[in-house]
Amino acid sequence: MDKRKVANQQVKDRLLAALLEFAGEKDLSQVKVTELVERSGVARASFYRNFNSIEDIVEYGIQRMADLYHESKPASGEGFRSREMVLYKFRFYQKYAEIVLAFHRAHVSTSLLDIITDCEIDESGDMPAHSIARYELYYFAGAFYNMLIYWLETGMRETPEAMTDEFLRIAKRG
Repeated sequence: MDKRKVANQQVKDRLLAALLEFAGEKDLSQVKVTELVERSGVARASFYRNFNSIEDIVEYGIQRMADLYHESKPASGEGFRSREMVLYKFRFYQKYAEIVLAFHRAHVSTSLLDIITDCEIDESGDMPAHSIARYELYYFAGAFYNMLIYWLETGMRETPEAMTDEFLRIAKRG
């Protein structure tokens, strides 16, 4: 990667980190570009070279999470209900708990749920859009998201393995 691309990536990541710091303090829609560039130590021109708005940074952060998720995702032929995949999800989101909770507290949880749903669809393989089985994917993604957020918010007292087993036990009853 050339120096310019590396520098732009660093600027984007610094702006995202600064924005996530604001998530615990105020609604992200109230964050001003001036505040963000001051906190991040990034020049205002660098902000506008990379983003058009604060919302673009939120989208960038969510896309980064999705990219990281897919980069290290194990290949599983069993689909979204496999123990290996559910365990991977709990471990992945535990590793990035701070970011997930910051987005959740900033009320961009719909975007996070969309990413989780897209990952479930990706793992299930090709399925016709009109298939009634698609409802199972949306159910599974929503249930996983809610269980994940509660686990993260309560301090992750259980191991990812215990959470995986409990999630699959509950899903099996349905």
